[in-house]
Amino acid sequence: MAGTQTMSIERSIDAANRFLDRIAALAPAERERISTESFGSPSHTSAMLTTTDEITTLRNKDRDGRVGAFLVDLERRVEVLGVGAEIGDLVKAATRGILVQDLPGCERAMRQLYSPFENVVPLRSLAD
Repeated sequence: MAGTQTMSIERSIDAANRFLDRIAALAPAERERISTESFGSPSHTSAMLTTTDEITTLRNKDRDGRVGAFLVDLERRVEVLGVGAEIGDLVKAATRGILVQDLPGCERAMRQLYSPFENVVPLRSLAD
């Protein structure tokens, strides 16, 4: 079980890193296509709360501290993107959603948080 969990954490972190790399590589015109409509909506807030709870659970199970280290790195990486606060918060939320996407009951929340980016970085493009 621990080996399966380790593989799942690694796969999720890898996908989250690919997402951040692709966001960083977007041209300014592509960044403008990121939708901010869902930001602050009840469905977005609900998805964030679900994800936050699951991130806490995932961090507690991750004895090697990879999730915590990744979350610290996420903050730094988003800061240097040079996007506004709203887009930065959307990037962080989507990245956290990617981290928990394999956990039971998290797919819907992840898709909600990822939806602003689907037209610029399709989710399927992050697969292994």
